[in-house]
Amino acid sequence: MIPRTETNYIVIHCSATRADQEITADHIRRWHVDDNSWSDIGYHWVIERDGKVQRGRHPQAQGAHVRGHNNESIGICLVGGIDQHGHPEDNFTAVQWLVLEVLVQVLRLRYPQAEVVGHYHFTPDKTCPNFVVEHWLESLL
Repeated sequence: MIPRTETNYIVIHCSATRADQEITADHIRRWHVDDNSWSDIGYHWVIERDGKVQRGRHPQAQGAHVRGHNNESIGICLVGGIDQHGHPEDNFTAVQWLVLEVLVQVLRLRYPQAEVVGHYHFTPDKTCPNFVVEHWLESLL
């Protein structure tokens, strides 16, 4: 395990899967390990469609979810994020939103200096997690 050096960011992602797909953290782990030859799933946490939170990489381990910033970030992946034609879509369930809010609150308590951002913050050609994280955070106030 390569430890993170610090935690400056909590990065929200989506799995880029359709709402009707039965995708779990184990599926994503297999994609990352088998298809990408990574040592483990890239994210630290996965929130499945039913709201179940699955731990990915060890919380203190360096992730593999945002090039150039894995050593300073925690990655959260929401399952979903594309429509039937493969286009970006905010199609997350009500329970996913609730669980995301709670998980982010807990992580902010643990890492109070960390900024909560979407993957697009570091990779502007991406729309991931396919909603505007800044607007979502404002809506929680």
